[in-house]
Amino acid sequence: MARVFLRCMCKNKLVKRTFCVQNAPKDRAVFQPERVLVLSKMSRLEFEKHKQPYLSEQELKGRLAARGSSYEGLMKRHRIHTRNLESVTEALRSHGVEVRVVQKHEYTPEKVKWADVIMSAGGDGTFLMAASHILTRDKPLIGVNTDPSRSEGFLCLPKKYCGKFSQALELLLFGKFRWRWRNRIRITLEGYQVSLIDPVDLDDLELGAHDHLGPHRDYRYQSESDDERVLNLAECPSDSEEKETTVLPIRALNEIFIGETRASRTSYYELSVDGRRWEKQKSSGLTVCTGTGSSSWSLHINQLTYQSTREILRIVNEETNSRVSVDTDVIARVADRVMHRYNNSLMFDASEPKMTYTVRDPIINGVFSVKCPRGFARRITVRSRCWDACLAVDGASSFQFNDGAMAYLEIFPEDALRTVVLD
Repeated sequence: MARVFLRCMCKNKLVKRTFCVQNAPKDRAVFQPERVLVLSKMSRLEFEKHKQPYLSEQELKGRLAARGSSYEGLMKRHRIHTRNLESVTEALRSHGVEVRVVQKHEYTPEKVKWADVIMSAGGDGTFLMAASHILTRDKPLIGVNTDPSRSEGFLCLPKKYCGKFSQALELLLFGKFRWRWRNRIRITLEGYQVSLIDPVDLDDLELGAHDHLGPHRDYRYQSESDDERVLNLAECPSDSEEKETTVLPIRALNEIFIGETRASRTSYYELSVDGRRWEKQKSSGLTVCTGTGSSSWSLHINQLTYQSTREILRIVNEETNSRVSVDTDVIARVADRVMHRYNNSLMFDASEPKMTYTVRDPIINGVFSVKCPRGFARRITVRSRCWDACLAVDGASSFQFNDGAMAYLEIFPEDALRTVVLD
């Protein structure tokens, strides 16, 4: 449970009083942590060295140059990140805060429990990684963008505080901020031995040219054709065997993707939205996002472009026998307004307790149909009919999700993430 401090002046002396965030008045802006855990991103240079530890510095330079990358450029970005990371830790320690810095391989539930506040130093990806292991409402997460020229940092503090974190810290300590709650998706899996499924770290996954299935492959069938695999399904658990239900140990802040591991394969599954009847679908996969994620991948999948909007208006003009030319400035302005109005309707606030789903590239023919390829929902249930599928959370962790497995996607108030907005 996060501990925070109220500072008050009494006879020119600084007095500390401790209390729990959970017991504080609702949404009261109080920030005085004792312990802060900083999750630092792994710079591209660190990643290259970690990936190829057997290379000398000179050999690494040559390898990067052969791929069209600059060792000097990577070193420059690494130093920028390191310098801005140091500005965060130094500012915190100057106020008597105990600070620990870790990277993703050291970021464990035990260390999250140790800290009063979690901070991410990197971009949005690092913020999402930090959020995934925070499972309670009382532990705040604050993101610092350590290289704004290379990362948008939409989830982080404003870019102007990069390298000047001490200014942001002063605002936090003096209560000049507001708590912002971001709802997240809880994932419950049901099926055979689902409690034994280990997540795959997608950042660590190195794909070979001959095999893109990787850790998600069911090794009982790795040397068999699809026909042989079907014949051997008799070896799988029968319906009479007991199924398991487990809640995944992470929460989705941005989005969830469900589909075949091989992008070129069609994903086959059954979908039920808010308890309505099941619908069998074939597509390029299903995405489900929160309000936070509604301005990210989901928006890019569904948004209208200016070109498409003009084409639609041209067809509308033809169908309605309108004499207004689509090449006029008036139509151009209308197209721009229509495009922005439609795209804005796809996004919603991070605090809203709902999700939006998108069926990517739905197959619609005489057998399969999709009534609503996108929409809002409170509860989504998916039954996999895939051969080698995954359920990927925030583009970082992937869980096996094959034929017969079911996923329940829901939003609960207790799963909301506590973040800050500076005044």
